[in-house]
Amino acid sequence: MRNPPTRPRLRRFAAGLAVPAALLLAALPASAATAGGHPAGAHPAAAHPADAAAGTASVSVDTGTSLATVPATAIGLNASTYDSHVTDAVVPGLVKDAGVGLMRFPGGTESDQYDWQSNTDVLSGATQPTDFDGFIGTASQAGAQPMITVNYGTGDTVGSTRSPQETGAQVAADWVRYANVEHHDHVQYWEIGNEVYGNGTYGAYWEPDEHCGSVPPATSQPDSCGPAVYAQTAAAYIKAMKAVDPTIKVGVVLTAPGSWPDDVTAPGSPQSWNQTVLSALGGAADFADVHWYPQNPSNVTPPGPTDAGLLGDTAQIPGITSTLNAQFQQYAGRNLPIMLTETNSVSSNPGKQTIGVVNALYLIQDYTQWTTSGVANVDWWQLHNGLVANGDNGSELAGTGQYGEYGVLSDGSCDTNTAGTRLCEPTPNTAFPAYYGLKLAGSFLRPGDTIVKASSSAAPVQAYAVKSADGSVKVMLVNDDPATTYSVDLGYTGFTPAAGAPATATLTAPGTGISTGTAGSATAQTLPPYSARLLTVTPAPATPATCKVTYRTGDWATGFTATVTLANTGTAPVNGWTLGFAWAGNQHVDNGWNATWTQTGTKVAAANLSWNATLQPGSTTTLGFNASYSGGNPAPSAFTLNGAACATG
Repeated sequence: MRNPPTRPRLRRFAAGLAVPAALLLAALPASAATAGGHPAGAHPAAAHPADAAAGTASVSVDTGTSLATVPATAIGLNASTYDSHVTDAVVPGLVKDAGVGLMRFPGGTESDQYDWQSNTDVLSGATQPTDFDGFIGTASQAGAQPMITVNYGTGDTVGSTRSPQETGAQVAADWVRYANVEHHDHVQYWEIGNEVYGNGTYGAYWEPDEHCGSVPPATSQPDSCGPAVYAQTAAAYIKAMKAVDPTIKVGVVLTAPGSWPDDVTAPGSPQSWNQTVLSALGGAADFADVHWYPQNPSNVTPPGPTDAGLLGDTAQIPGITSTLNAQFQQYAGRNLPIMLTETNSVSSNPGKQTIGVVNALYLIQDYTQWTTSGVANVDWWQLHNGLVANGDNGSELAGTGQYGEYGVLSDGSCDTNTAGTRLCEPTPNTAFPAYYGLKLAGSFLRPGDTIVKASSSAAPVQAYAVKSADGSVKVMLVNDDPATTYSVDLGYTGFTPAAGAPATATLTAPGTGISTGTAGSATAQTLPPYSARLLTVTPAPATPATCKVTYRTGDWATGFTATVTLANTGTAPVNGWTLGFAWAGNQHVDNGWNATWTQTGTKVAAANLSWNATLQPGSTTTLGFNASYSGGNPAPSAFTLNGAACATG
């Protein structure tokens, strides 16, 4: 979507590059001006913790309600061919430490004007700082899978330089061959073009597309480059690429519901982009490629970004994914994995919010909400991007920064703002707050973990939880309030936390690092304003069983007799007891002996009689019953004595 800082940035809706800002604004849905309907006002900058107001929140974690499994590709990050720091020695380690499992290349709009073989920009002829092999080296060292966006926009132009001449689809197939057949780079994920709907079809232009007749397209509305043309051409790409390596996964460009140009039509394109593309390609595509930037800058939709609006925007995500899944069924007749290959806070012209703690808090919730909603991959825009001097930098936004930067790491660039002030980033590869948000998200969303239900009673306090394979539970708490410290009480269902202070990783304003250690308890935490805390909570050690139950039956197909032997294996007498268990089938106790037997639903209880009420250590008592059933007669899987689990044998 965006071009390198050393040349005019091709923004999503950029005045002066193709069409006037007023025209672009007219193309946007009315709700875009308030970032999805959130209030335009913003919270003031965070108060000093010592002056912060106090609030309370109750958080519930239900480990028995699973919502999603974290895929290996969940945490993704974009890297661009125009980024000269992709191959810096420190970058793989920083990427790996952030838990990144997938890296996308060659980067936004540049994807549709890039010749991978010569490593040049098709439109300018300039050689790019980072080539494919350099990117693969960094991704490999970081332990991240690569994703490649092939050139749809000017692919035929690239092919015309080959001898013999090729189509854009054949150029893409050559890339697959080079990567997977000749060099064994194991690139599984490929996508066809970037934001192709920005090719002028709907009146806004930022994405080069020679199918429109020219680059940029003619001033009159083109009919030659809409979604039907994309679908037909993409089908040829998929066929050519899979002929080389049939194991690859190829994605196609869709629009995010609620984001421009969702549901927009144009002359020559009477149906929406998604309906047209899915109807034609739903059976051939392996995944849907969508982008989501919830805010637009003030030069497109005044008054521009707000902190409160951004932090509230992730509430839209379940609805977006639900609508996409409904579209898959309606137009393609099948489910498709969703890969969110670009996301950040603002669609263009980034300002101070992007380098502040608010963007870090947003990032954590952005990744978590999408993954909870079943999305296979989320890719932040991006690794490094470059300083933008004239974005939204007003005092109504938190932080002291006076420029914007999409990257999680600095690239050391400088620029001059409209007031004539020279602004410079810190030295290359200095981490911005968004990097620490990414690192915290990567520590939370580990591949294979299960996202479970979590909820908070206080709107500014967001709560998320995952259950790990080792039995621990991780809880992510985010305080979106700039001025209130929250005392948080946590309760768990289906999980008993160990006593003592849990391990914690905490990000607080201004977001320049993560502090680790232990704090509070599994059931009580304190969250400063504008902060996020990751708790790793281990289960309490199981109490050794002080009873043992032996269960034996004699079965006659529609009924059975059961003999139950209860032993006190502890060191203290049991004075009064109730033995409990539950049926897995439809068994029903008809009568019993040596105890008072009751059954409610599938649950059975046997209470002592007066003569066997006391069980001395090492002693046993035998009881039994007759029961009826139909179908299977599985034995109870667990027994309890006065609510405590018993061993079986």
